[in-house]
Amino acid sequence: MLGIFNKRAKTIVVKEKPSLKVSLDGDGLARLLPYFPIGNKLRYFPEFKQELTLNTAIIAYAINNELVYSNDDISWQEENGAFQLYLLGKRLKKIKSFCFIMPTVGRGEEELDYARKARLGKDGGFIKGNNITLNGEQSDGRLPLLDATVRKQLILKEGHFVGHKVAILDIDPRAFKLIEQRRHVRLRTDIVGEIQTKLGQVPQRCTMVDFSDRAARIIYDGEDSGRSSYREGSVITLSFELPKSTESRVIRGKVIRQHDATVVMTLDNIMREKDFEKVELFDIMEIKANLLQQQF
Repeated sequence: MLGIFNKRAKTIVVKEKPSLKVSLDGDGLARLLPYFPIGNKLRYFPEFKQELTLNTAIIAYAINNELVYSNDDISWQEENGAFQLYLLGKRLKKIKSFCFIMPTVGRGEEELDYARKARLGKDGGFIKGNNITLNGEQSDGRLPLLDATVRKQLILKEGHFVGHKVAILDIDPRAFKLIEQRRHVRLRTDIVGEIQTKLGQVPQRCTMVDFSDRAARIIYDGEDSGRSSYREGSVITLSFELPKSTESRVIRGKVIRQHDATVVMTLDNIMREKDFEKVELFDIMEIKANLLQQQF
């Protein structure tokens, strides 16, 4: 038996029927839950507005209207080719509803500009009926995506988060998918640029050899291939010009992999005029469209 979820489960004061009229199967839930454990940081965006991506966390599950606070309380095992879910060691024969309990405020809202805050709306976008797209824990280059529906908001009257306002999201395992990121969005490039740990420091010549929706792979000049400043977790800045364009792009991100003279960095912020702002979906699409011109 593989456990993912030592506190006792509590009955949640939500007696409404879930908005999703589906019969939930334990097998489908068991396959998605490892990517969405209680307590781990997740990323989400409301109403398919990927440019409004924020950080959040699941603080509890609600299974058949019972609150579960610990990953250790839920387990499953394979029986006759399908997984069966267990709550506190007791098999769940019928799962009428399965919900994620989440804060109504996402981390990162303060970094949004006025226009994006307006598009986000109140309560982090966790408005009744809204679709919330959750990005789970990545594994082997695959991004777990799950679309959930906000059932309602409430202030918890018991349990470990008593007095806190939360959102209840109905979960449908049929809305879960694993995206092979590198296979679908990786674009091979040959763009000369410069990298540096801070703007104003002496840059180092490099070549961007591929570009995806969330990361870029760079090979820098081998003379200083052992530079410790490019170690994993460090923040670097990449500057480059797009094909058939004289406008430079300056992107800042974290090193997620480094080997010899090769660095893979995330695409977190982009320079607009004189300030860095969060990279938006439009930025990625524009850059990729321009990079494609190199291939024609």
